[in-house]
Amino acid sequence: MLKKKLIYIAFAGMVGITGCTKDFEQINIDPTTLTDLQTDALFTRTLLDVSGGEYEAWRTNFIYTTQITQQFASVAWPQGDKYFFDEGYSASLWDTYAGGAIKNLTNLVAKTEGVENDVNYRSAARIMKVYAFHRLTDLYGDIPYFEAGKGYLGQIYTPKYDAQQDVYMDMLKELEEAGDAFDASKPFKGDITSYNGDVSLWKKAANSLMLRLAMRLTEADATTAAAWASKAAQRGVFTSYTETFRINHLEGQYDNPNSHVLGYYNGARTELKNNNFKFSKLFIDWLRAKNDPRLGILSVVRTGDVEDGTPAIQKGLPSGTDPNAVPDPIASYSQLRADFVSANDPNILISHAQTMLLLAEARQRGYITTGTAIEYFKQGVKSAIMQLNLYNPTPGLINEGAVDTYANALTLPAGSEIQAISEQYYIASLLDGYETFANYRRTGFPQLTAVNFPGNYTGGVIPSRMQYPASESGLNGANLQEAIGRQGANTFTTKVWWDK
Repeated sequence: MLKKKLIYIAFAGMVGITGCTKDFEQINIDPTTLTDLQTDALFTRTLLDVSGGEYEAWRTNFIYTTQITQQFASVAWPQGDKYFFDEGYSASLWDTYAGGAIKNLTNLVAKTEGVENDVNYRSAARIMKVYAFHRLTDLYGDIPYFEAGKGYLGQIYTPKYDAQQDVYMDMLKELEEAGDAFDASKPFKGDITSYNGDVSLWKKAANSLMLRLAMRLTEADATTAAAWASKAAQRGVFTSYTETFRINHLEGQYDNPNSHVLGYYNGARTELKNNNFKFSKLFIDWLRAKNDPRLGILSVVRTGDVEDGTPAIQKGLPSGTDPNAVPDPIASYSQLRADFVSANDPNILISHAQTMLLLAEARQRGYITTGTAIEYFKQGVKSAIMQLNLYNPTPGLINEGAVDTYANALTLPAGSEIQAISEQYYIASLLDGYETFANYRRTGFPQLTAVNFPGNYTGGVIPSRMQYPASESGLNGANLQEAIGRQGANTFTTKVWWDK
């Protein structure tokens, strides 16, 4: 831990280098010594960039995606809860990833090309680059991809937008090549993920992400989805919740971005303490109806500093609630237990639980022939509960025996298998609103009741994407218009390519 802390501290002077810029075409234009940084230091920087910060975690993750999908509800931040448009909030992931993750990952991939001793940094950077682009394209649709991040390296200041289908095909190829290239005999320092330089686990992460991307294509291109899902399974994915891919964080400047928004500690935004994010009625009612042990683990009613997780008293805030007509005192509605928003909590990017549930769906669809859908399903649900241990909650909060009993009793209802799997994926992806929003759009589950609050932006239609930043019109207008002509109007209701 001391070693990791020293590595983090080393980046304090580098933050200015990766300051936020709001446009793909403006990234990398400052010819500083960024590409001359020590490779392992630049690698650590890129991991922090992908994990993100408070800016987009608050705006895109919690205000928009978790509320659009009705995991959380809010009367304080109505944009996602009631489908209101806010330019800065909608563009926040684009803004931060363009100026941080994409820029630095592009630099790192270029810096390590052809350097034999840097093969592990290059491979990991390619995987993280795919991760960053997959979040962006899932949220916005067609994006600058092949030319993105090359303002300094290639003097490309107005990158063209690539069709999402082309982006996906290249991302899958990149994951395969990057996974194959790892070499355990070569250096691999500065890894602040849970893998700590273990290339065998990085390969599993590449394959598990490959499975996720493959399954995103089930409705758009089932043949390609089946081929890549089968390949990912054969290459080897996560086998335990302890292999879940996560980025480690520390108290202080490098705290967990989600915790920074919700947490109670000094320096956090303390949004939970201020009653600004509540579990939705749909979320709480679903857990209660399933007699899910996570109801008493995740959810509490907080009075002052006292948290009460008694399942019987948990109550979700209805999505779309008028802030001037809240039925009960806002503090009486359930919220996330403080154990899961500590400053040093890990940020989970790809979980074993998600991977098992995707294998269950792949088996159900006939994409893979090994195992059974019900066994993958049970493993996924158990893992989703057990992975909460990764947050180091209060001892005794999670009873493994009770989890086993619950998971082993589960069934896949005939004719509703995909729905059951997708609903569990929805719960398993809590705190990662980007992934919850994407999988909901792909499958249509859980079944949400749209909100039609007065003055909303979509006419009472659940949003399908975020909008491109307004600044793109002036800075990269021709390429933006070409993308809009191909994809559709730059609105919340235009669907991305894989969303059928």
